[in-house]
Amino acid sequence: MSNGNNSYFERVGAGKSYGEVLFELYCQENNCQFQRLGFDENQGNVPNFWRINSVLRNLPDYVINNSKGKTFVVAVKGTQNFKKKEFELLPKMMEAFGSPEAPLIYAFCFENETLPIWLKPKELLELYNQSQDEQWPDKVIYRKLNIRNENERLQYALLDSQKPVRPVLQSNDFSEQEFGL
Repeated sequence: MSNGNNSYFERVGAGKSYGEVLFELYCQENNCQFQRLGFDENQGNVPNFWRINSVLRNLPDYVINNSKGKTFVVAVKGTQNFKKKEFELLPKMMEAFGSPEAPLIYAFCFENETLPIWLKPKELLELYNQSQDEQWPDKVIYRKLNIRNENERLQYALLDSQKPVRPVLQSNDFSEQEFGL
């Protein structure tokens, strides 16, 4: 299982994308209908994948419809590491894949976490800008995002200004209020 710090090869080398497995389990347990989108690095590999347009290569992973009738386009991540290439594509991703009726959201799914950690693209941009560049041996630049509140990051209640500042990102009320999940 992924703990959010594993490399790409550690996460998919076993033949499973654990973030996606955990996400599907979450959907099944919470009465969310889900439809797989995008590419699966474990099945149906596309020859010369790197030649495809970068936005197409980075299709979100799922479209979900929750029990409240809300629709979301979801990019699932099984790690806190976010590549510079993905960061640079984020504005295009928001434009291409999000809509007012079906917003693009990110679900970070880790072993030993009871719920996905839900982030809007703008929150992801903020966390990326608060992080420092690191580099893998293959020279790919990435940043480890502080989505697990490791430095006691605080998040304001987005929809209710009466709520106090609180450590968050993975609470039931956050997903209920913000995403209706």
